[in-house]
Amino acid sequence: MTMRSKPLRINGNRLNSTLQSTCSSWGALSNSTGMRRLALGNEDKEVRDWLVAECKALGCDVKVDQMGNIFAIRAGTSKDEKPIGMGSHLDTQPAGGRYDGILGVQSALEVLRTLHENNIQTHCPVALIDWTNEEGARFPGAMMCSGVWSTKSSTGLEACYAVKDTEGVTMRQALKDTGYLGDTPCDYRENGLESYFELHIEQGPKLEATNNKVGVVTAVQGMKWFNVRVSGVEGHSGTTPMEGRSDALVTAARLITAVSETANSTRLGVATVGVISNDTQSQATIPSGVEFIIDVRCSTDSMVDALCAGIFKSFDRILQQVNNGTSYQIVRTWGLPESVFHEDCIEAVRSAAIDEVGVSKIMDMKSGAGHDAAWTSKVVKSSMIFVPSKDGVSHNPAEYTKPEDCTLGAQVLLQAVLRYDDKVREGSMSQA
Repeated sequence: MTMRSKPLRINGNRLNSTLQSTCSSWGALSNSTGMRRLALGNEDKEVRDWLVAECKALGCDVKVDQMGNIFAIRAGTSKDEKPIGMGSHLDTQPAGGRYDGILGVQSALEVLRTLHENNIQTHCPVALIDWTNEEGARFPGAMMCSGVWSTKSSTGLEACYAVKDTEGVTMRQALKDTGYLGDTPCDYRENGLESYFELHIEQGPKLEATNNKVGVVTAVQGMKWFNVRVSGVEGHSGTTPMEGRSDALVTAARLITAVSETANSTRLGVATVGVISNDTQSQATIPSGVEFIIDVRCSTDSMVDALCAGIFKSFDRILQQVNNGTSYQIVRTWGLPESVFHEDCIEAVRSAAIDEVGVSKIMDMKSGAGHDAAWTSKVVKSSMIFVPSKDGVSHNPAEYTKPEDCTLGAQVLLQAVLRYDDKVREGSMSQA
């Protein structure tokens, strides 16, 4: 075992080169720096195969669980401790960027490489994790497989297996087709962690606007998604009088506007409608059915509930105003309760960040986006590290984080893991 007489440094050039080359090889959009690497598609399978081979070359034991989550575990000196986890996801939005999720997995790999080439033996095992289908872009349900692992998601293993993409392929079939339908239980009680650290781009403008370099993430805000169906009556667009129409799209347009207006007026949080579908899709037919999805996010669960109540109250008022025979139904399709991270992990991140950039260049933050760490935090000590996003842009081909910021984030990740490990070795860690 090599003692750490001076702080280890990750290889920033290697990290950034690996990140860019693997993105260019698997999932790059033509004529841009964007990415399309949907969960369990060909590009995702190929980059997963590459990742597994890289981790095995470092001597890691690789396990794949029932939802395709990859756990690459580097042994520690203790035979009794669970692994300290670190990672994120490799899947992207249909037109996403090169950093969301990908930076977290590639940085975890760089940590493993640094430990390996310096012959560092940690007390706890250290695990790289690639969580499956975090984006939910192909198979609806964000952070799907970390949610199953946590056992706290309302959508369990079998329900997730049955989820279909737009081509009718089930999640289970895609796992089987790619060779990532593993036999390790997707359950933290049978495949557990000591703790979990996730490096991620901020996906917002705050770090850049305040000229800070590292975000110490203390929590993830609560969020809920709802499917709304508005029903009316089909009719001929030329022969049905205006006063006799039951136009579902007209009502839906009013309801969608109310979503944004309610969020603006209450200042409770944010609410978005990003998906709309019309049953008829004919310019000559009055729409009889329209569906849309509402995404509501607030700092606390009580604020989420209050904003949702305000939105739905406005819906009832609008239905009375339009008085056109339309109706609506709401089904909650997904939710993530507010997630508060553990002080032991937060302090490991904070102290590592201070050592790198000083206290004046870090800030405590609550994440507005959902992350796999939100689910892990329900069952193991967890925290996150944020690095700046240029102009706050994400889920977009223009998403960008400077190479030096990627390097800094990976260095903070390495040192946070080592600090946490030292405390476990010393027996000075608090009980969860």
